Amino acid sequence: MIKREYLREDLRNLKAYQAGQQSCTLKLDANENPYPIPLEIRAQLASELLNGNDYQLYPDSDANSLRDALAKQLKVSRDNILVGNGSDELLHIVTTAFAGPGDKVLCPSPGFGMPGYYARLTGAIPVDYPLNKQFQYSLPKIELAIMEHRPKIIHICSPNNPVGSVMPVSDIAYLARRFDGVVVVDEAYYEFYGETMADKINQHPNVIVLRTFSKAMGMAGLRVGYLVSNKYLVDEIYKVKPPYNVNSFSQRAAELLLEHRDIQMERVQEIIESREWLYQALDGLRGVEPYHSHANFILIKVKDGLAVYKGLLEKGILVRHFAENPMLKNHLRITIGRSEDNKFILHSLAEVLTNMEEW
Repeated sequence: MIKREYLREDLRNLKAYQAGQQSCTLKLDANENPYPIPLEIRAQLASELLNGNDYQLYPDSDANSLRDALAKQLKVSRDNILVGNGSDELLHIVTTAFAGPGDKVLCPSPGFGMPGYYARLTGAIPVDYPLNKQFQYSLPKIELAIMEHRPKIIHICSPNNPVGSVMPVSDIAYLARRFDGVVVVDEAYYEFYGETMADKINQHPNVIVLRTFSKAMGMAGLRVGYLVSNKYLVDEIYKVKPPYNVNSFSQRAAELLLEHRDIQMERVQEIIESREWLYQALDGLRGVEPYHSHANFILIKVKDGLAVYKGLLEKGILVRHFAENPMLKNHLRITIGRSEDNKFILHSLAEVLTNMEEW
């Protein structure tokens, strides 16, 4: 059989995204919330599921009830919000709306890989702009990249994944004023940080803020995200949003979580306190250099990232290793878990490092 190339030529060297599926007893590689959805919410969802629902019908394509709940919380209009199947889908939709073949899209490096991936899918050209040596955002470096590449979109992830560093809101606003393209601010980890551009969307007509229910809200398995922007941009993005993109069950679960947001915020505070404890403990561990984080994870640098990763995996602990990124090959990202999880990984990491020294 003669092999034929059907895939677009510009995508033939693209590597498919592969989510890591390693067997482990403690999963700390994907920045998931260690706490399940609160019992009262699960009970309410179960009751509604058993006592009547409209799942034989398509979901509300606009997620209006959820948008109303979000608008109330954010003190914006429903028209300022668009709901997606996770913020990943929203990244794809936004890129499709504003970048086409040959357009440049600026992405932080190191940074979340999906903005560049979706740029490739649309035929655009992802261009990395570097963080500084401490993996902090550098306003001058971004301005230089804008002048050199004249991009259609700039992506800013704040707090940054996988580093945990942030870009001050004042710097983002400064860039938005001076840049005539679209500024996408990924605030997936906002709840662990607290500063946002969401309340400034009407002052900056080119800013889009992305949020998710996957991290602080503990709904990674149900896939709900949302974007906040001015009405004009939201209307433009709606033109490329797939219909019925968020299922009815997930919409309802997100609404109930917003009704019990106080429970989630208590858990967020516990995670923040655990993060600070773990950072101090890691900072005192010989052979480990932790980076201060504003998210629900900590990036660490070790002498041999692959060896430490394998050593932890042998103990049943899965963390994120960046084997494909030369800049981060000796770095590991550890999701903040419950108190007992954090103590376990600290003890296990110390054992792995000690055994490596003995070799």
